[in-house]
Amino acid sequence: MVFVASHSKLTGIIDFWQYGCHCMSWTFDAGKIVLTALIIFAVAQVSERNTLLAAVLASIPLVSVLAMMWMNFDGAPSDEIVKFSKGIVWLIIPSLLLFIIMPMLIERGWEFYPALGVGLASTLVGYFLMVQIIEKYGLAA
Repeated sequence: MVFVASHSKLTGIIDFWQYGCHCMSWTFDAGKIVLTALIIFAVAQVSERNTLLAAVLASIPLVSVLAMMWMNFDGAPSDEIVKFSKGIVWLIIPSLLLFIIMPMLIERGWEFYPALGVGLASTLVGYFLMVQIIEKYGLAA
């Protein structure tokens, strides 16, 4: 983007790309938000027709892949992306608690939202414990 300033005593051209203008970053950020929303919407729509296919789509680590793509696009160094990826591997373990505990509670007669709450709470505790283990044993680095 180029801005041309003109005044009787001053005339100049400013190239915002040269000076790190973040005008396009807002557009790119909006695109990231729209793409993420479309993925969630697609999974929700597919789930109305085929729950197994929706589960497959939801289980693909799209958020992680997109995050790594955004990191790469934004110029993150490779070692930062590697650390991010390794951290995800270890944090998958506590995230499984939600998908184990919530359905088990629902099958035992719990209502959806209380079961979801307990599943999320157990996942948060699992994340906290796993972060402690990762830091103690240096697993993510």
